Amino acid sequence: MSHPILAARRSAASSCNRIELFPSRLGAAAWLAWLTLACLVTWFAVALPWPARIAICGALATTGIRGVREFVLLAGPRAVRAIEWTEAGEFFVCLGPGFARHPATLSNGTFRLGVRYWVVCFATPTGPRAALVEASGDPHPFRRLSRRLTRHLQRGSGRSPRPAVTIRPKV
Repeated sequence: MSHPILAARRSAASSCNRIELFPSRLGAAAWLAWLTLACLVTWFAVALPWPARIAICGALATTGIRGVREFVLLAGPRAVRAIEWTEAGEFFVCLGPGFARHPATLSNGTFRLGVRYWVVCFATPTGPRAALVEASGDPHPFRRLSRRLTRHLQRGSGRSPRPAVTIRPKV
């Protein structure tokens, strides 16, 4: 048996329409910093009685930590762990630690967040799912997903890829 060539690119990488998601520590840190600021503002700058402030901070912390756990750190049975797509525009999501494959439809709320991130929202038979997709490691799957999402969003919104010129010089 021959040894693999380490410098060679894998042949399946260029034809595979799948991206496996990894937890984003930077995204989690930003989310938790925002959550801390929201609790601090509620605690010190809101003119409410102390029990109301405690209840609001508790609700913010509970929902925020649950959200960062599923959405950014990809933990739990509802977390999107991988995204697959076909050339026909169909999407599939793999959920939980067992990578259970479910058909999905891209839903409203999907957008690009800077150069390195996509926030993707899917409607699945088991309910709505969302994930933060970060460009890390091999850039090829992220670029393929970005092209697919951009094409899908432009087609769904009726926007053309190039803006039309509407202002013309007076002659």
